[in-house]
Amino acid sequence: MRNSVDLLAVLSVLIAGAASPAVSAEHSGKVLLEERCGRCHAVSAGVKSPLGNAPNLWDILRSYPPDQLEFELAEGMGSKHREMPQIQFTSEEIASVQNYLAGE
Repeated sequence: MRNSVDLLAVLSVLIAGAASPAVSAEHSGKVLLEERCGRCHAVSAGVKSPLGNAPNLWDILRSYPPDQLEFELAEGMGSKHREMPQIQFTSEEIASVQNYLAGE
């Protein structure tokens, strides 16, 4: 019986920890952009892109009106060249990216 109580206590702590967000939506938006786009593009203000001719996504994405940005991220941003993959974001990911762009 004691082991069951201990197990329930541990599970309660784990569930409570899983329910609370570990990172802010703003932070996770930056992480998403870094993971999916950061190989070529800078994703922060005032930073040069790793690929010399790739524009800074911070500047590009902030120039879009919110509704158009949401559409573009959901459909997959159009690329200017063949090597650029078309990456689509979920609604939750789009919200995180928008929070990141609005917060910095």
